[in-house]
Amino acid sequence: MVMEVLNSGFVRLVEYMGGDAAVIRNARRCWRSEAKTEDADRQLLRHLIKKGHKTPFEAMVFTFDVKAPLFVARQWFRHRIGSYNEESLRYCVAQREYYVPEQLEGELLEAWVRQNEGAFDFYDELVNTHKLPKEQARSVLPVGIYTNFFWTVNGSALMNFLYLRLDKQAQYEIRMYAQAILELVKEAAPISFAEFEREVLSKRG
Repeated sequence: MVMEVLNSGFVRLVEYMGGDAAVIRNARRCWRSEAKTEDADRQLLRHLIKKGHKTPFEAMVFTFDVKAPLFVARQWFRHRIGSYNEESLRYCVAQREYYVPEQLEGELLEAWVRQNEGAFDFYDELVNTHKLPKEQARSVLPVGIYTNFFWTVNGSALMNFLYLRLDKQAQYEIRMYAQAILELVKEAAPISFAEFEREVLSKRG
């Protein structure tokens, strides 16, 4: 499933391991316990989330394919618990795609597009006409260009990412990616992330 984000970005859940069952399995090892009622597993996950016991959530792991503006990716990469593999503009030619805020219109929109297109025109000239190495030519490109990367992260670290990046103080653009990711993982681990949304996200100040 792919969630489109901003004007040209997306998030796709490539694969995942574990899910709710893995979290429950690992958590119950602590007490050598078994579910005694139909709702016991949900109650257990709710208890873990409310008390901040995050270790069992490390049993589920997600890999996302992300296309985001460069400035969003650089905020994203500050989350150190996880693995990133990004397309390198040292080796790949930059795609002519850049972020355009929704609210721009008229002359301001035209100026925004002109500025970005001019940067790409110069980049293409440096690479194709002057044969400048791509690793040097990329320095003329703006931070609004789109980049592609894979992100592999466990459930506990993902919850931390969502808690921080869904906060109203987080920048709008990365909030949109965080919201898309929340919708994707609620499909993969519906109990864990529904309870996380209910007990943590909905109760923040």
